[in-house]
Amino acid sequence: MAQHKVQEALDASGIRSTVWDEAEAEPSAEVGQRAIAFARAGRFDGVVGLGGGSAMDIAKGAAVSLTNEGDLLGWIKEGFKNPLAPLALCPTTAGTGSEVSDTAVFATPELKVGLVSSMLYPNVAIVDPQMTVSMPAAVTANTGIDVLCHAIEGYQSIQANPLTDALAIESMRLVNQHLRAAYCNGTDMEAREGMALASLLAGIVMGNADTTIGHACGYAFVYPATKLHYPHGYAIAVTFPYVMEYNAVAQLEKHATIAEVLGENTEGLSLRDAAFLAPVAFKKLMVDLDLPTSLKAVDVEKDMIQMLAGNVLKSPNHCRRNPREVTEDGMITLFEHAYEGKFGWES
Repeated sequence: MAQHKVQEALDASGIRSTVWDEAEAEPSAEVGQRAIAFARAGRFDGVVGLGGGSAMDIAKGAAVSLTNEGDLLGWIKEGFKNPLAPLALCPTTAGTGSEVSDTAVFATPELKVGLVSSMLYPNVAIVDPQMTVSMPAAVTANTGIDVLCHAIEGYQSIQANPLTDALAIESMRLVNQHLRAAYCNGTDMEAREGMALASLLAGIVMGNADTTIGHACGYAFVYPATKLHYPHGYAIAVTFPYVMEYNAVAQLEKHATIAEVLGENTEGLSLRDAAFLAPVAFKKLMVDLDLPTSLKAVDVEKDMIQMLAGNVLKSPNHCRRNPREVTEDGMITLFEHAYEGKFGWES
């Protein structure tokens, strides 16, 4: 339905278009390169990206290819020089915020990598909550929890500033207010509008403050070597309560604020006790969305923990932005908690 709506709008404007519909979830660099070959062969003037974060990331790569020589992996390693071709992005999920971010993520045989540039922002982002109504409940949960992870990680990031903090807090508030309702009733337009706005705000936060080890931990257990493949938001969220537990001690005041925004009563508590309610609140939301809260529940084996801890360190930029120093021992402890689905104080 969304594709026909966009096609009709283009036709009505006298804009000729051709559809490329081979996007896949968690796109590989190979898929991205196929889209690039299609765009170059068609000698198009611009690109419209319609879909979830994966489709929009592929559209970004295609738009770069129309004005730059080279290929996707080369741009990821060395950057590109010329502004991309005209690009419009229209999300059909409330999740990644890719329509307002400077990043496009692709998977290689070794790890997930990002094409990052201030030139990757589209010329226009069209965010229409009606486009998200057809999302099934599970997709609503997976993408919605990703919104919350983006907002919280941007809030945690050492690159955060007062403006990104304000947007992150509002995004968190909107998720807490609307995600459960959108999950339970996909036609609730108030909930869909709230989540669309939350996703947009979190995307702006991510595009400026970026993410921390929440994403690195999610990437760690869906590396090709593990042969585990899960939707992006789902994968990030499984370990995220334990990422928050790890970081809370480094940012007591911020995590106490997160707890309050996510609905926890912190009155009368010490700052430390209030801060450690933040991961509890996140975990409660996951339970309400029927999402798993332990790595054990998603087929991760206990003997993989050492490897997973090492995989986090393969994302140095995420580690650099994290408010608490990231060490292999610290990641082993984090993954031990995530494996059992228990916080350290519950052991």
